[in-house]
Amino acid sequence: MEDKFTRYTKLYILIFLLFLSIPVIFALIIGTFYGFSKIVSSAPVDIVFELFIITIPPAIFSSAYIIFFRRTRLHPVKAIRIISMALFLVGLICCLIVLVMDMVSFFKYRGLDVNDFKCFGVLFLASNIGALFLIAILQAFTTNKEQDWLEKRRGRDISSLN
Repeated sequence: MEDKFTRYTKLYILIFLLFLSIPVIFALIIGTFYGFSKIVSSAPVDIVFELFIITIPPAIFSSAYIIFFRRTRLHPVKAIRIISMALFLVGLICCLIVLVMDMVSFFKYRGLDVNDFKCFGVLFLASNIGALFLIAILQAFTTNKEQDWLEKRRGRDISSLN
């Protein structure tokens, strides 16, 4: 039997590497587009790259909202389901508003810094992450406990005896 310390250490290392890999993957994707735009170095490629960078945060958050909105339909507690769907709808609308506002400012005031766009603002990013975290906590506390493999096996053994 493997030592629990070793098992949990491996688990912590895997979780750490997972959270480390997400920003690295985004950096590699952005770096690839940046390198591609420098190789081609034309105005249309630069515009596509800038538009891609501007749309990343709203696209990620709106896809998360849509995925969780679909999964929330099966939640057992009706009040939490309604609250979650309302927050998902508000978050999705906010993502769309911010995306439209950033697109308008991009085409109106070309040459802005990334910090001038609302999708990279602390308020937008923190409120979306906070909303997803809050909804996840609400749904986790109101969901029935999931059976582990040992409890499932016991239930099958008892039902096969009857």
